[in-house]
Amino acid sequence: MMMHQQRGYILFITFSMLALCSGLVTLFISKGFAHKRFMQIVSERQMMQQFTRSNLALAQSFLSFSLDDIKNGQDEKQQNKNEAAEQDKNKGLHKKILEKILPVVNKTQTFMMKELVNDFPVVINLTFFAESGKININGLYDLVNKKFYDEGIEGKDKKVFATWLFDTIAKKTGKPSLLQPFVEHMQQRKIPFNDVTQLLEIKEFKTVFDAAIFYQQEIKKNDDKKQSAKLFLTDLFTVCSESDRLQPWLLSRSVCVLLDIVQQDNQQNNTETKDDKKIDLSSFKEQADWKKDWDVHVKPLYAVAYDKLPQQVRSFFEDQFTATVFSIMVTVAKQLESDQYEESMQMYAILKEKKLPDDSISYDVIKIYQV
Repeated sequence: MMMHQQRGYILFITFSMLALCSGLVTLFISKGFAHKRFMQIVSERQMMQQFTRSNLALAQSFLSFSLDDIKNGQDEKQQNKNEAAEQDKNKGLHKKILEKILPVVNKTQTFMMKELVNDFPVVINLTFFAESGKININGLYDLVNKKFYDEGIEGKDKKVFATWLFDTIAKKTGKPSLLQPFVEHMQQRKIPFNDVTQLLEIKEFKTVFDAAIFYQQEIKKNDDKKQSAKLFLTDLFTVCSESDRLQPWLLSRSVCVLLDIVQQDNQQNNTETKDDKKIDLSSFKEQADWKKDWDVHVKPLYAVAYDKLPQQVRSFFEDQFTATVFSIMVTVAKQLESDQYEESMQMYAILKEKKLPDDSISYDVIKIYQV
């Protein structure tokens, strides 16, 4: 009797050990698959990051000018000085910069990278912006004298512009005006802003812009007649522009929203259409009188006559053309089997012009934001 009980006990232990071993093997296999998937995700993230950073270099290369480009621009400018007086004499390097950036500024360009890496279809979106087309937040309020710049001076009063600015933002967002919170913050502030995102330290600004810090392309559905107009903090304000005034040639999309300007739709995948809409720069001027030149030069861009613009903004336009600081949004997405895109990584960077010893022009990345 004892022998039979002992044999049954051994059999039970044997099957228990087998079950335990099977469980451990299953656990190890499961963890192995999980680890493999985790490492695959990490590898994909690293590749995404490499794609993103490499596109910053691509942006630098696109904006740069070689010595030959500089000389050609100077030769053209010198040639114009010898032409008839009624023709524009200033068609040099600035015109070439505008010719290069105007077709792409504020427009998202898409690059399909399916063939670059096997089984890793990637789509890259690049959007260029000009900092001179945004509002320099440090150019509004005088921290030393604790008042708006040129306050009380007709045609230059920054308080008049700021009142229009913050009242218009309130109308577009449905939130209270930011004028008083801005003034109260500036009265306590000791130094200028060194980053636009510091505006989010103001509670009321955070309420308006916390979910709209960086520009995001609006996706237009087939049944939509209009795209929703939205304001983005870093697309509306800057601390890196060359001037305290706005460059009319390169207004940002958020500034256009304030002015009720509808820019041309993005046509980056249709070369013929984009060429059809090409802006004529043959009469470009480095020094403009916008009261006379707006309708001739930039009205084709915005489809708005000069006298239809708010008076507060007209006095805020920069007459001298300059564009040395740009920004770029890089979005890298992996294409799924359903032809949908899984957004993986975004990076926003600011690039500033740098003149090299041989007089050629390159661009340094001065700020990078991981979005």
